Amino acid sequence: MRESESESRSAGRWQSPRLLAAFRLTRSIAFQWLVVAVVGFFAFAYCGVRLAAALQGQQLERIAVPAVPPETAVLWGGLAFVILALVVGLHECFHGVAMARYGSDPSYGIGVSYFVLPYAYTEVERARYTRAQMLVILLAPAAGITVLGLALVALVPELSAVALVALAANGAGSIGDLWMAGVLLQYPAGVRVDALPNSTVQGFGVYGPPDESTARRPASEVLSRIAAGAIATLALFGAVVIVLALASLAVGSGTVELGPVAGRWFLFRHEVDATGTAWIEIGEWPVLGLAVAGGLLWAGFGAVRARFRNC
Repeated sequence: MRESESESRSAGRWQSPRLLAAFRLTRSIAFQWLVVAVVGFFAFAYCGVRLAAALQGQQLERIAVPAVPPETAVLWGGLAFVILALVVGLHECFHGVAMARYGSDPSYGIGVSYFVLPYAYTEVERARYTRAQMLVILLAPAAGITVLGLALVALVPELSAVALVALAANGAGSIGDLWMAGVLLQYPAGVRVDALPNSTVQGFGVYGPPDESTARRPASEVLSRIAAGAIATLALFGAVVIVLALASLAVGSGTVELGPVAGRWFLFRHEVDATGTAWIEIGEWPVLGLAVAGGLLWAGFGAVRARFRNC
């Protein structure tokens, strides 16, 4: 009897939920996700190579990426496309299984947001999830496919290259999921996630009961600004490096290298001739330092802007 009364009171508190925040997938956000996903693919691949070497108990070897003939590039591109298609299908299956676990009946499809961001999706007609449930739904593909990929790397070293490409593709495809999870983590555990009222745009709303304080946590807002600034800095920096590297490979001006050179680890190195002369050398720690600096600057800018807005 007491349990029934408690459930009734709990249900009553949610009769008229209060919309705390609304997320809409605008053209600007779609473009940002696309840029971060492209750069993220190479970042995840890089981390995967390092982790694979650790799992297999091997010293990380120097990796050289020379310019290749067009027919070889087409072959590699076709293989990458097949791997990508398989990963996308598995990714959405993980979303669907998590939704079904919470009583939903998911459907699947593909689309393009604003002619910018191609995507596959898993959706339900109408469902309200707790914050914990939505986090599981969002993070299930990233966690599940990562575990499967790393297990394949450790148990079947011959398939490491395929597994690492799949892991990098899944990481890039999880950018939106990770971003939305970061948004949700800024709110208390008691909030709910549901569709936006009277909206034809993709997105979701964060709701709370009208009689309870469910405000966004101040500390999480600062951390989110730092994270956003750091990611944006890495994305911009990575995009420039990728364009330069691809341009170099296209014209055959040198070899792009990853790995230890002269006892030091380089995140990226462009060697222009056989003597070892490098046009660009980028180390891990300078890149991390640049990301932290970008995050702190963006957080500081946001704080100053908020102060002037409140004046």
